[in-house]
Amino acid sequence: MFRKQDSSMRVVAVVLGAGQGTRMGQPINKVFLPVNGKPVIIYAIEAFEHCPVVDEIVLVAAAGEQEQLTKLAYTAQCHKVRRVVQGGATRHASEMCALEALRPQIQAGEIEVILIHDGARPFISAEKVQQLVEKARDLGGAILAAPLQEEDLIVQVSETHNIQKCFEGEQVWRAQTPQAFRASLLLDAYDRAQQDQFVGTDTAASLERVGYPVAIVESDVNNLKITTAHDLLHAEKLSRHRRFW
Repeated sequence: MFRKQDSSMRVVAVVLGAGQGTRMGQPINKVFLPVNGKPVIIYAIEAFEHCPVVDEIVLVAAAGEQEQLTKLAYTAQCHKVRRVVQGGATRHASEMCALEALRPQIQAGEIEVILIHDGARPFISAEKVQQLVEKARDLGGAILAAPLQEEDLIVQVSETHNIQKCFEGEQVWRAQTPQAFRASLLLDAYDRAQQDQFVGTDTAASLERVGYPVAIVESDVNNLKITTAHDLLHAEKLSRHRRFW
């Protein structure tokens, strides 16, 4: 069951669409590639649009693609989209662009929680979003993640590709998105990252490095990321059998 907090304390979802995804081997940004006739990123935007806990959506577009993304969101009748901002050269830089756009509202105490989501992950669960927001309210931060499968093994290697360390079992999880954080903590962590010239591999890294707690919410099997042509085919199959909101 979805619970709404004080209406003055808003939840904002930031959807990142500025990465080009060169591994896809396509001439266009992978978030615009169609899955059963609908762009990948629109699935993600619509999920937040229909999620009761989310009040506002901010889209982050690559340079020159803001108008295209704006039109797609308008056509899809995603009324929670309030702004489309231009991203940066890296994921971290794009997140900072979104935070700069939201800075006045965050500093005024109008935004309680910010979700950061990769627009190349189309199939978000509304229930998982709710769990993430509640964890972020309670603890400060939470990320969606999937545990390693029994047969999986992750290894750390040296520059010469010799194994240095192995990771397996229940203590190793694969970080995914959405990731949710109290807005004030997120802005502070990114301001401090900028001062220290730190660039995180994901959003949570900037909070973890300054000691803010980040919890785990277990993902579901459908939260795939579109990275290769095989992923796109898998997404086509999932979209035919998946119930949306």
